[in-house]
Amino acid sequence: MTNTSAFPEIPGLTDLSLLAVGGYATIFRAVQGSVGREVAVKVENRTIDTDRDRSRFLREARAAGKMSGHPHVADLFDAGVTADNHPYLIMELYAGSYQDRMPLRPHEVRDLGVKIADALADAHERGVVHRDVKPANILISHFGEPALADFGLAILAEIRDPHITLDVMTPAYAPPEAFRRAEPAPPGDVYALCATLYALLRGAPPRWERDHPPGLLTLIEMFAQPVPDLPEVPAALCAILRQGMDNDPAARPTARALEELLASVDLDGPAQEDQSTVDVSNVAGPEIPAQRQGFFGNLIDKLFQ
Repeated sequence: MTNTSAFPEIPGLTDLSLLAVGGYATIFRAVQGSVGREVAVKVENRTIDTDRDRSRFLREARAAGKMSGHPHVADLFDAGVTADNHPYLIMELYAGSYQDRMPLRPHEVRDLGVKIADALADAHERGVVHRDVKPANILISHFGEPALADFGLAILAEIRDPHITLDVMTPAYAPPEAFRRAEPAPPGDVYALCATLYALLRGAPPRWERDHPPGLLTLIEMFAQPVPDLPEVPAALCAILRQGMDNDPAARPTARALEELLASVDLDGPAQEDQSTVDVSNVAGPEIPAQRQGFFGNLIDKLFQ
């Protein structure tokens, strides 16, 4: 939307007020008059101008709507396109996100991880990839429960450019294959969730200096660095997250296996032990081929040789 202060006209909604403005979408609070409830409305800042793109967005929105029956997926109530061609999603209004609650204690992170891994496993079993798991996309309900949001939104960026992968994700939580412009796939969601859980423990994304976000080239180089254990965090939990952030997509557990690993981890074990891997040989997903293109693909190849 070129003028983010202007409120869109969306059928059935009244009393719109501005909540937030992002790079791709503007978020409003509104009242859904038919049932008298407050909702959040995400309106894409840009337009989709062809019938094909409109149909693709609505198809993805319907797939996202099927996810919202899960207890840890944000409810999606409706979707559509405004009269001036801005796609929108009408969703449950939440109390905040985990982005604002970092850092958390290990038990909280473990329990959160089990719930969100289950949500991702359900999505993957339906053939849906989230593409942008991060602390800001894990919302907190008014009952204190986590819910994964923004299923269906990543497709909007892909409609603008079918070759986008990294631009859909947040680089701090993106897997290395995203820098090669690989096709989004379930192992990428697993990486992003484990990076998110690690950040919730640490208070900052993996490998980052807390107050100095790295540039893109530095971020790419960081994939060659190990993911260390964290003080006061059981080493077994760090080992599971480290395995989920393996540079090789085939070496990561599936979302369902990650759920099981997290549920069974011993949080009373010692912290700061040197446990660099856990045995997920029987539960890791299939290898996902990377599509390496251009400068970043060549750089990644050199880093991992």
